[in-house]
Amino acid sequence: MLALAALPAAALADDDASALQLADQTPAMTDKPRDLQLLFEAAAIVNQTMPDSQRLSVDLRWDGRLSPDWRAVLSDRLDQRFDNSPARSHGVNTLREAYLSRAFGNENILDIGRVNTRYGVGVGYNPTDFLGEGAVRSVVSADQESLRQNRLGNVMLRWQKLWEAASLTAIWSPKLADAPTSNGLSPDWGASNPKQRALLAFSYQFSESWNPQWLLFHERGDSPQLGFNLSHVLTDSTVAYVEWAGGQAESDWRRWLGEEAGGWRNRLALGSTWTGANKLSLTLEGQYDGAAPEAAEWDRLRQSPFYGSYRQGMANSTSLLTRRAALLRASWQDALVDSLDLAAMRQTSLVDRSGMNWVEARYHWSHVDLALQWQRFDGGPLTQYGAAMPQQSWQLVFDYFY
Repeated sequence: MLALAALPAAALADDDASALQLADQTPAMTDKPRDLQLLFEAAAIVNQTMPDSQRLSVDLRWDGRLSPDWRAVLSDRLDQRFDNSPARSHGVNTLREAYLSRAFGNENILDIGRVNTRYGVGVGYNPTDFLGEGAVRSVVSADQESLRQNRLGNVMLRWQKLWEAASLTAIWSPKLADAPTSNGLSPDWGASNPKQRALLAFSYQFSESWNPQWLLFHERGDSPQLGFNLSHVLTDSTVAYVEWAGGQAESDWRRWLGEEAGGWRNRLALGSTWTGANKLSLTLEGQYDGAAPEAAEWDRLRQSPFYGSYRQGMANSTSLLTRRAALLRASWQDALVDSLDLAAMRQTSLVDRSGMNWVEARYHWSHVDLALQWQRFDGGPLTQYGAAMPQQSWQLVFDYFY
């Protein structure tokens, strides 16, 4: 599904998984000698611009333990699209991960290669997901989790230190190319590694329900950025979370409008998730990006000759297009009947009141999923979502898991 969505580590053996949850926000793999996961996906897409479009995808993840101390991970996805006819096909390959991991006892881990690190507790917006900027090559769903999973990792050297109640992660990611490439089969080093970057992340578990995380990030040529993540169980059914990032930053659009481009900018995601006994979950999230335009500035920018340049520059960004936004999301497992999952999402710009609506119904069999997805943008001309095309899309998805 074509979407201009403005929404939301390496896994180790089971004995390390609970500790590594402090260091990174990715699922842990099982402790099998070899673990191969394959997904074959076929989709039919209908919208105003592509009334008869199809997509075939192959998704692979291999996690192999080479020895008691060494692991190798390969994660790749190929999306082949056919616009109205097989002759008009184009493919995009996303090499998500390819790295070696070396464990030094139970307390130190060293990774080298391309790793998809996903920081942040937010559902629709992740200010601390510093390394994910510009890493999405192929959008197949507006769902934030899909966008975070199906993207390029960064080539890096990562060291993790684990203690009983704490963890420290240090990442160095070199510059490998100047800019992204349009070659669909390229590893696209310019998208994943356009600048030299460094990141430190420290977590400390004060108790079972208090496990904050602090981050320090630096990208060559820019000012250091700070980050903070915290989620807390309020009741048996309610979890609250906060994600914050801040630092000195410059905005091109401010310079275009004749304003002071630099200054301290805060970015925030604040929300809560309630889960009922019937497996229904509701999430409400407020989002703020101090580097994005407020209402008056957004009006000026839309009326200026720089509006198109601003939207083009933000097309593949993880930042908010306008300063304030809100997300309402509902998901219901085993809804009405067993194996039927329903999900719905509304992402709204609180600056121009435009929005994106997304709904999915998915039925599970043992090795097969069948899903129907609907997406619609609403809003006036030149609003954040009103200007997005196509305005409405339907997608029928068939998944086979091997």
